[in-house]
Amino acid sequence: MQSDFRAGLVFLCRRVLYPLVRILVRFGISAGEFKSIVDSVYARAGLEYLEHQGGRATHSRLAVITGINRTALAAILSAPQGDDFQPRSGTQLHRAARVLNGWYDDVDFQTRSGGPAVLPILGAHGSFQQLAQRYSGGVYHQTILAELERIGAAKRTGSSKVRALRRSLGAGGASADSLHAAGEVAGDLMATLESNLAAPAHEQLPVRSLVLKADARSLPLFRAQIGRRADALLEQIESFLETHRAERGREPAGNGQPEELSLGATVFALCRTEDPPGRRRVAPRKGGS
Repeated sequence: MQSDFRAGLVFLCRRVLYPLVRILVRFGISAGEFKSIVDSVYARAGLEYLEHQGGRATHSRLAVITGINRTALAAILSAPQGDDFQPRSGTQLHRAARVLNGWYDDVDFQTRSGGPAVLPILGAHGSFQQLAQRYSGGVYHQTILAELERIGAAKRTGSSKVRALRRSLGAGGASADSLHAAGEVAGDLMATLESNLAAPAHEQLPVRSLVLKADARSLPLFRAQIGRRADALLEQIESFLETHRAERGREPAGNGQPEELSLGATVFALCRTEDPPGRRRVAPRKGGS
């Protein structure tokens, strides 16, 4: 039974993390940066858990339940926890991001006005080769250059030079606002699932899911139908919540319940694109490039 329960937790982790990690890879967050974020969240969530359980929340007890070294917890808990969070070491940054940062910040690779210079690809001094050697952590410069070209962050000028096009690894339709909005929706969904896993059946919030095989040509109609029905459902929920607003100054319930809660619902459509049966994934080639 214990092994089945652990297997379920592992499945939950992988199923939740896989789409998140795809987002992080697309926008240049490395495994090292993610590990720093995970350590920070583990420390904060563990501290909150101990406080809710009652008793004294010490670094030793926190180390026991999180697996984080006790000597590292003080630094983790004292670091900024907001959107300006940074990993404790620059070596944890995405390697291509480290090269771009060096290109924009290191005077050896800048113009006189302070912008990123057009660099010769090869050379011992002031070249992209030297830039990669200094900031990539040992990755072959052609591999870094190929990655920056692939994502549109750098472009060759002729056959022997390269220019930086943007400092950010990410491009496309995503923005800081859309990432924050996605974080809010994903966080609310996970908080609901967490609550339901700990609550008795009669206190659980409704979570419904339906996934069936369908003709791919029906996707545009499905998207439009779900959009219209979602709008109608949310309008009904809004009307319900407007008629059940908490009255200011009303005495809290005697059973310890808070006077006011934030209630709501999120509607999202599902579209899974799965590999055909028997399809084999191609393993990455070994080597520098």
